[in-house]
Amino acid sequence: MPPDFLDEFHRSAEAIEQEEAEYRRDSRRRLEGLETERTRAFRRYNLVKDMAAAVQAETADSVAAQVAVATAESGWSDAREGYAEVRDRLSSIAALIHAQLRPIDAASGMPEGGVRAALASFEAWYRERFGKDFLDLLGREVPSFQALVDF
Repeated sequence: MPPDFLDEFHRSAEAIEQEEAEYRRDSRRRLEGLETERTRAFRRYNLVKDMAAAVQAETADSVAAQVAVATAESGWSDAREGYAEVRDRLSSIAALIHAQLRPIDAASGMPEGGVRAALASFEAWYRERFGKDFLDLLGREVPSFQALVDF
């Protein structure tokens, strides 16, 4: 039977080992959450950037051009049920983007709030209506995290 002081050292080592394992689990979960947030943030950015580019390129109907960009990138078409709803809701975001980029051309009665709030509202509606995240439809590559050190 080992002396008591060895048992104490062993218990202490096991406790620290357990604490380390918990920390690794927690940090893995946190990293996975941050990775998901980063992916969605870049998808959101790329979508709005592409919609804004449609405003710059299109002279006739920039809202329709932006909606066409957003639906094409997300794989939505008029053959899918709910397309009209998605198109209408994306149109309000497109109108805000247009108003931000071309305020002189913007019609009166533009929706209140910023593009970020409108997109967040759209994402929440989409999640409730279709049971999944709209941003998950945008499969564009996003910058990946490269660890400089390994834990």
